[in-house]
Amino acid sequence: PLFQFFGLADTGSMPGEVSTLVRGSWGARAPLLVGLLLAMTGASGKGPLWPNVCAKGDVTSQFPFCDQSLSFDTRAADVVSRLTLIEKQSILDNGAKAVPRLGLPAYQWWSEGLHGPLEPCVTDGTITKCPSNFPAASAMASALNDTLYLAVGSAVGIEGRAISNLRPHDSKIGDGLTYWAPNANMERDPRWGRNQEAPGEDPYLTGKYIANYVRGLQEGEDPDHVQMVATCKHFIANSLEHSTIDGRVITRHNFDAEIPIPELVDYYMPGFKSCVKEGRALGIMCSYNAVNGVPMCGNRQLLNDVLRERWGFDGYVTSDCGAINDIVANHHFAPDGETATAMGLKAGCDTDCGGVYGGNLIKAVNRSILSVQTLDISLRRLVKIQLRLGLFEDKATQPYFNPSKYGIERIDSPGHQQLAYEAALQSVVLLKNEQGTLPLKQGLKLALVGPHTNGREVFMSNYHGSRCASGGFGCISSPLESITAANVGGVTTGVEGVEVNSALDNITAAEQLVQNSDAVVLLVGIDGKQEGEEHDRYNCTLPGLQPQLVQAIASLKKPTVMVLIHGGAMCLGTLKDQVPAIVDAFYGGERGADALAAVLFGGYNPSGKLPVTMYPPEFLYQNPLTTMSVTKSPGRTHLYYSGKPEFAFGSGLSYSEWALEVVQITRSRLAGNFTERLADGTLEMETAGTSINIFLNLRNKGPMAGRQRVLAFLRSRAVQGATASSPRQRLWAYAGTELAAGQTAALRFTLESSMLAQSNALGDRVVQPGEYELAFSDGAREVTQRLLITGGAAVVERSVF
Repeated sequence: PLFQFFGLADTGSMPGEVSTLVRGSWGARAPLLVGLLLAMTGASGKGPLWPNVCAKGDVTSQFPFCDQSLSFDTRAADVVSRLTLIEKQSILDNGAKAVPRLGLPAYQWWSEGLHGPLEPCVTDGTITKCPSNFPAASAMASALNDTLYLAVGSAVGIEGRAISNLRPHDSKIGDGLTYWAPNANMERDPRWGRNQEAPGEDPYLTGKYIANYVRGLQEGEDPDHVQMVATCKHFIANSLEHSTIDGRVITRHNFDAEIPIPELVDYYMPGFKSCVKEGRALGIMCSYNAVNGVPMCGNRQLLNDVLRERWGFDGYVTSDCGAINDIVANHHFAPDGETATAMGLKAGCDTDCGGVYGGNLIKAVNRSILSVQTLDISLRRLVKIQLRLGLFEDKATQPYFNPSKYGIERIDSPGHQQLAYEAALQSVVLLKNEQGTLPLKQGLKLALVGPHTNGREVFMSNYHGSRCASGGFGCISSPLESITAANVGGVTTGVEGVEVNSALDNITAAEQLVQNSDAVVLLVGIDGKQEGEEHDRYNCTLPGLQPQLVQAIASLKKPTVMVLIHGGAMCLGTLKDQVPAIVDAFYGGERGADALAAVLFGGYNPSGKLPVTMYPPEFLYQNPLTTMSVTKSPGRTHLYYSGKPEFAFGSGLSYSEWALEVVQITRSRLAGNFTERLADGTLEMETAGTSINIFLNLRNKGPMAGRQRVLAFLRSRAVQGATASSPRQRLWAYAGTELAAGQTAALRFTLESSMLAQSNALGDRVVQPGEYELAFSDGAREVTQRLLITGGAAVVERSVF
């Protein structure tokens, strides 16, 4: 029942005031000073955050900002009106200082929750619990399951609140309720070091993942307050860390991402737009890089005109850590910290992770390059976020601050453990299965070979919290342990043979083990030393001696399964042809090894679809990492890549055979619903105001029960106004279900004419008439339908540029 609840049978995704500069405005309340100066000034020990603020009898309770009959906007303005300029400067960095004069504690804006809370283990005095760890976003994207993304986001938010109620509060990183997650950047190139944080290469899939994860984090049982604050990062076009290219060191701190306007709108923006408009996120992080010459944290056009004015964002913006300093030191866009401070605040970056605002604000105001009115806009935004978290109300009246409701039992609960397992299962992708290699039969004499044979922490990906109450990661099952447990009646033995990336050569021992075994599982891939923050990969192939290990084991001609463990996409070259079976397990979280074992032995029928393109190795020589255009030949991602991939986006096999058939199509207009096809079977719809409902029958022909996902693609065939940079295909929907062998289910897909829009050179999104093809794929086969779009070109969204 739990695993049905968490999405096996889901239907998929269809489509002011001026403050006194020095003295503030508190003079009339001088009698309160003695009490206020005794109020909390920083750390608050264990228990709910800001426990006394606005509580009955507390000195703060007499201020209007604690009056719940007033609007959040009015209350935020009241707080800001009482601050001196010195106090304002002290609260604009991520580690906001306490304001003892008003009884306000310190607050840390920087906390993380990409795929689990980056938090410590906590105790209620009897039991110690550690935060759950779910698969990395690059893994969960394989599930194409909005219900799962919502559930995982919710679990992370629940645990974040519970941990906050039990941890010591020291105002250090991780102490706040503003999670800098999820990552809405694009996996545009396998080399980017932080691909593991991003949900794939496709803008539609990214948008759906982000919106649902954000909603899960923020939405909870209290209608008046958010559970946590989601902060989508890194806005925008952040997909380079640190590389040396042609002898030049290029980093995220000095990189100018040159992106044509149509690609910025159609490829890089959708994830963030979905974060704001569908997910209703309350936070955005601006990135280190510049975009078309302007550093992002000083980019008024993107932070204000696009984000706030066009998309309606009503939250706070934080800089990435050091990004305001980069405006001066690395982009050389401002001469000093004072100017960078003014640029950031004027552009709409409300708080600075890095200390530039905290050291330069007063100087900027005194130089008259920053007005107090502009400063106060950002301060009101920040206070409003704290109000929405419930920090300015009595904690005893709120469920999220109640340790009996959000306490030790909500952390790493049985339900969350099951969810972590289900997420890991749905993330596994079966890429190749020849000679009936999988599923393995129990009772085998099985050899496990490769650097991840005994891996534990590797499954946790980056930005993870503590996991084991005793310290370390020994409580996480390794592949050797999980596969041994699954191989009932058999003998399972492991030899690593090589390390991930070193000259250690124990291949001979691995060969000897395999020669005396019935079958072999090769556990290969990369880890955080190859990909991570501040370092990119230089290639996408297996590093070190791993290729030699694979070749040596493959030459023994045993039934061999290659398992890939990684974040960013891999390139296999000829290795893919040397083994009969390939499984992509990614970084699967705390239950990753258990899920892998279940798939290998048929305890779970694999359902994941590849959320990235696996390129041939030579792709990297054709596309420098610094080229941000995804359309430049030979193109990037399944939308634009013109070459032959090793494995295409959306690939994914099952242990069952499936059948797809289009059974009914209806077209809708304002005049009503009707069914229409041209004589040759072509569908027809207009460029504006119409939609088509396509009904497919999905049949599981057996032999196993299983879950299946169907991806809907749109391909241009002869479209008016098409250019060389037009996408070759676009994902516009996905859906799925779980079926027993022999069962059939109907899936419905709705295509609205506006969904065909793509940007012209100005950034207008336009639906063009012409001939298209609809394709519905289950990862192994597809059915297609010709589509004719009639009428004149229709603009569905005007450019902001």
